[in-house]
Amino acid sequence: MGVPGGHAQQNILHYLSRLHSKGSDDWLPTHGAAMRSVCPDFCAPIIRIEGMLAGPTYGDDKPTHRRQFYWPSRYTPDTDQEKHMNHPHAPVRLLAHESLPGITEALGNLDGWLMRDGAHWLVTRHEGTITIGKVDAHPSRVLADRATWTDPDPYTSGTYCSPLPEGALAISSRRAVTVYEADGTVRWEHRHRDRQHSPGASGACTPDPAGRVLLATMAGPLGADGLSTGDICRALDLATGEVLAEHLLPSFSAAYAFQQFPDARPEVLLTASMGQDGTLCLLVTRTDSGLGVRATGTATEACVGVGPEGALVIQDIGGRYLTRTQDGAAEVIIEAGDVLPDERVFVGCTPGFVDDKRILVVTAEEQWAEEGTHLLLDAHTLRPLAELTYPRTPGVTAVPLGDGTWLVRDDETVQRWTTA
Repeated sequence: MGVPGGHAQQNILHYLSRLHSKGSDDWLPTHGAAMRSVCPDFCAPIIRIEGMLAGPTYGDDKPTHRRQFYWPSRYTPDTDQEKHMNHPHAPVRLLAHESLPGITEALGNLDGWLMRDGAHWLVTRHEGTITIGKVDAHPSRVLADRATWTDPDPYTSGTYCSPLPEGALAISSRRAVTVYEADGTVRWEHRHRDRQHSPGASGACTPDPAGRVLLATMAGPLGADGLSTGDICRALDLATGEVLAEHLLPSFSAAYAFQQFPDARPEVLLTASMGQDGTLCLLVTRTDSGLGVRATGTATEACVGVGPEGALVIQDIGGRYLTRTQDGAAEVIIEAGDVLPDERVFVGCTPGFVDDKRILVVTAEEQWAEEGTHLLLDAHTLRPLAELTYPRTPGVTAVPLGDGTWLVRDDETVQRWTTA
């Protein structure tokens, strides 16, 4: 009846589980403690199926960690915190996988994952080549197609790429915004002031949802005192590069990123990360009279996921809380300590909407962890719904696609998953 080669703790739990399955409650424990280092594969599933485990399990690298566990027939959680820290487990199913060299570095870049024209895109740089991959609308594949360009400046940081209509590409660099045709020829170049005294600053660009202008952020003009008056956003004619409108931004010397919304809203999201001066989240709209720029509620973080009807999920850069904001709805804020086990925080930079009802986030014990727990949350309340169960422990990056699937990186391979 025991597990061949198993240790005593495994076989005791196996025995108790067998008794419970035969209808006997007399031998069930009221509570107990298990060293997480010895039971990640066998004991933990038994505890989680027959009872309740207050926290995750780990491998042999954490031999001193312990967690309490309880059986529901003998114990009922008496605090909201305990209830929320014991989430149901949801198995997942691998749908597709595809090699994409450079994806590891890409998902740490501001343009590594983009929402453009109702589709998701992955942007990688590898051995002097820029690859733009469009995520397939059908879940049986990762990429529908990919296009490559020679990187015009492979040794300079701070460049930002965006796919354009008809297979073109826009690149924002420290000195210019350039649009390339699908065959690699230059359509036009718009030069601007170099941020030579702001090494951490970088511009960004995106076509507007109508596909007629290119929105681009860049360093603004100098004032009479020789100091910058702030960064600017310009609307450039997508065909000619002509400046059609300009708006002085409330941010300065920032690292920028654009995201469109999945439902073709006229607004686009612009995040402006200013280091110790914080982050601004702005909504930019091209209008007949110029450019409209407004703040998105009280959001002040760079890790933002875009959802339907203008919904945003924003993750604190330190992983301490999540915020959901949307025009016409009250902001929802949830702290990590209220829904996660002790010392765990939200990690990664890609919180987002799996579909209209679920948000996917990643948690770990520290921000620089290489492995994490993937957690589904209610898309409106942010309350935990389930912890995803993979064949082996996943990394800390998960890119939700809004269609019930999401992407996970495994070395230089991109995998597409869904719930089983």
